[in-house]
Amino acid sequence: MTQVPPGVRVLGSATVVVDDPAEHAVNKPSFYADPAAWLVAETVDRALADCAEPVLDAADDTGIVVMSASGTERTMRRIAGSVPRSRVSPLRFAGANPGVLAGLPALRHGLRGPSLLLAAHPDRVAPVAFTVIEGWLADGHTRHVLLAGLQSTAEERQLCRCLVLTGTGADR
Repeated sequence: MTQVPPGVRVLGSATVVVDDPAEHAVNKPSFYADPAAWLVAETVDRALADCAEPVLDAADDTGIVVMSASGTERTMRRIAGSVPRSRVSPLRFAGANPGVLAGLPALRHGLRGPSLLLAAHPDRVAPVAFTVIEGWLADGHTRHVLLAGLQSTAEERQLCRCLVLTGTGADR
């Protein structure tokens, strides 16, 4: 991710790198989310645990932005491959929606602020994400924003970074 703009302060951060995002999946027969979403959720959990301030006390005013070019691609390919020979489970179909990358952490933590998925590589779209985040913070739409970036490494591992952000108060 690019450098944090001057009007934004980092409260916590985390990075998780795995060979297979399914290592963090907690799927149940009645609830399915793509393994990449579980990796994002795990990284968000760790970033929140890294915060000195109780961010989730303001869950109603906490938003989330996720950046990923690959998103739920593995699950979407599996679903597409299964269509000719069987039916598609509605749970798998819904859990493969790219928006689940931001939706799962929001559901788990009761976040009620704005949410956004930017379907592009984090390095390329981070300036756009920070522009959106600065606007949300300056306009009072949120007090905190979770910014997560998911990408593949050169070694074909999955790397997820999360920053917990707030405004500096200088623009209010």
